Amino acid sequence: MIQRMLFGSHSFNLLKGGLDAGAQRMRTIAENVANVTTPGYRQQRVAFEELIQEAHNSIGLQCTQPDHLRASTSGSSGVPAPHVKLSTDPQPQGAVNNVDIEQEMVQMKQNEIHFGALSQLVARKYKGIDEAIR
Repeated sequence: MIQRMLFGSHSFNLLKGGLDAGAQRMRTIAENVANVTTPGYRQQRVAFEELIQEAHNSIGLQCTQPDHLRASTSGSSGVPAPHVKLSTDPQPQGAVNNVDIEQEMVQMKQNEIHFGALSQLVARKYKGIDEAIR
């Protein structure tokens, strides 16, 4: 029960899901960059935030008290898993594929900043637990 209270909260599960999505996004961006000159390669993207929003919108329940049961969106954590999908962006005329290296670099930097912020939030949570134990 204590483990669930400390590490099973919805916000903590969202943080963990966000970190998983960030790691998957970095791998996907690296794959896109590695294939920037591969003819016919299709750019890939990681869907996570959209899945969270869809799950939130599809749940018609409202929690008005902290003791109310929460609706689960998927799995035991209630947080959808990130998944890789092919981009629907068209291939520019004359290009070998639809990967734009500049866009990939921007996405990489944004992901790095986002991942760092989530990492700091998780670190603060663990620090708070550590201080409570002492």
